[in-house]
Amino acid sequence: MLSLSSPSSPPLAHGASTAAAPASSVAFLRGAAARRDAPLTSAVHAALLKSGELHPAQPLAVSNSLLHAYLQCGLLSPALRLLDETPRRDAATYASLISAHCRRGAPLDALRAFLDMLARGGTGDQAEDSAVRPNEFTASVVLQACGLARDGRLGRMVHGYLIAGGFCGDPFVVGSLVNMYAKVGDAASARRLVFGLSCRDVVSWTAIISGCVLNGMLDEALEVFVMMLEDGVLPNNVTMLSVIQACSLMGASELFGPVHALVVLLELKNDASVVNSLIIMFAKNGFVEEAVWLFNDLYLKSGNVCSNEDVLAAILYGCTISGSQKNGEGIHAHLIKMGAFPSISVENSLMGMYARFEQVDAVHLVFGVMEVKDIVSWNTIISCLAKSDHVNEAMELFSVLHAGGGGLVPDLVTVLSIVQACSNAGLLHQGQMLHGCIMKSGFVYDVSICNALISMYAKLGRIDFAEMIFERMDIKDLVSWNSMITAYGMHGDGHSALRIFNQLKDAGTPAPNAITFVSVISACSHAGLISEGYKCFESMRTDHGIEPSMDHYACVVDLLGRSGKFAKAEEFIRDMPVTPNSSIWGPLLAACQLHGNVDLAEKAANELSALEPESDIWRVSLSNTYAFARRWKDAAMIRTEMRRVGLRKETGWSFVDVGGVEGFKFVSADTRHHDAEKIYSVWHSMNKHMADLAADVHKLSPIGTV
Repeated sequence: MLSLSSPSSPPLAHGASTAAAPASSVAFLRGAAARRDAPLTSAVHAALLKSGELHPAQPLAVSNSLLHAYLQCGLLSPALRLLDETPRRDAATYASLISAHCRRGAPLDALRAFLDMLARGGTGDQAEDSAVRPNEFTASVVLQACGLARDGRLGRMVHGYLIAGGFCGDPFVVGSLVNMYAKVGDAASARRLVFGLSCRDVVSWTAIISGCVLNGMLDEALEVFVMMLEDGVLPNNVTMLSVIQACSLMGASELFGPVHALVVLLELKNDASVVNSLIIMFAKNGFVEEAVWLFNDLYLKSGNVCSNEDVLAAILYGCTISGSQKNGEGIHAHLIKMGAFPSISVENSLMGMYARFEQVDAVHLVFGVMEVKDIVSWNTIISCLAKSDHVNEAMELFSVLHAGGGGLVPDLVTVLSIVQACSNAGLLHQGQMLHGCIMKSGFVYDVSICNALISMYAKLGRIDFAEMIFERMDIKDLVSWNSMITAYGMHGDGHSALRIFNQLKDAGTPAPNAITFVSVISACSHAGLISEGYKCFESMRTDHGIEPSMDHYACVVDLLGRSGKFAKAEEFIRDMPVTPNSSIWGPLLAACQLHGNVDLAEKAANELSALEPESDIWRVSLSNTYAFARRWKDAAMIRTEMRRVGLRKETGWSFVDVGGVEGFKFVSADTRHHDAEKIYSVWHSMNKHMADLAADVHKLSPIGTV
């Protein structure tokens, strides 16, 4: 065992001490604390017990150093036992304890230790003599605890105590006060304290800036930064980290260049932490070229390895949002070369990037080689497959996850992705099965899940199920109301859409928004409720203070055009306060095709040809309008022109799912199905039945086509 005294020397008697033994013990413990060496700390502790240097009569320097060493090593339990065995304590003892509680993220425990220190003397004259009085270091760590707790009221109480105790003349304590006020979001108080200092340094200014960023006061952080520069104080690397973060969170791209230039001017371009922050700032805001250039300069050119997962994930995210697949693939290759895997955050970012670029095979590859997968990994691949028409594979992975694959369970994002997949693919049977799974799992009480189910059932033709879910919802948000209005609009039930809209208005909260009016006007348009739809449009501004957007004007044009009120539609377009775009002329052209208005169709097509010269949509619509009016030569000219310039109408297709067992994707006049003859026989029978019914009820000639 390590011994700090001669083995033959007896333990020191009470009150005895030597200068050499405590000094060497303190030196040992300081070294152990600096290296976070827990075994050495324990060995020294044993030696001190043997030598008697921890006896209550001995000076507190050794026991305080031992306490500090234990706390630096993260050994709280031995530290607290040592405290229990040490009846005498001073300010340094409590400063170490309070600081340790702060480091482990327990500010309330730190404040309890401070109160214990204040109450330790009890009452009476003798207690006054034995009381432990705080010093500037104790004051500093207590203020640190208040900042961590984000408790401004408590911080102000401690401030008052320190004023009464005469500590506020100490610049060290004032700096701690500035830091505390900044962290609790009281930038005004922090600024007053800084302006009261005779000598303001970079630490005090940086404390305010960091606190503002921490509390989301980004504009104020930059204002304080400007004050700091005007005060003649140059920022350091810590200051720049906060300033860069503030610019990044604000998305203030006009400041990115000047901040980068300032970093170079301050000779911080080789500071890895600062450059990493610049890379993250550029990448997360879509400036991927600048981020990659900095990354290459700091790491690739110098042969350094980037081990910062936040930086790597940020660059991949930047490649994703900027659509820079080439840069993303280059970064992926570099990550493989430098051995950056396994890393869940980086691998998830890679999957997200490839999913954004619809590289399903690449997403599969990354997912397949991951040693550890979290719920984000599963959600990313399931969402990617669901959006890429690999719905069955997405459902299989969901089943694996739901069965406990990887020790995880589906979360809200997983369920929403699968509901959306069933909705887009027209899988009613699977959607109903998923609904049952959602009910068993308890997700049915989540508003966003219910909203997704309403939309799914509406798209899959089961408006009754959508109604049932809507009526049973205990809590409805605005998306719930909008989804139900949209659902009725899809099914041509404008009256029910208006009923839900009126219920929403009567409820008072939530208030209708712009999307609500798009949905309800569109529902009226599909149901032929012209006056009701126009009244809704007029009430937007007058009753709800919502300025109409181009989408609302387009809905009104569609409303008037579908009903054949072309004069009113033209007048409405002329009176619009904004220049009409393709979303206005497109519905008008479609309405002209529906009613055979060739002259107005040609006018709308001329407008669209200027707005979308490369589009085939308006050409096909105009050709169909000519065909409807039996102007075959004009229709053929449009089709010939399309072929000449290389435009082809995208083939329309339909999908039939029979009881969740058989699915078939078909186009017009398709004969590939093995039962095609029977299908067409049934179709002709249905067609004839509908034509006969129309003739009987409406006294019209039989319909030739459906």
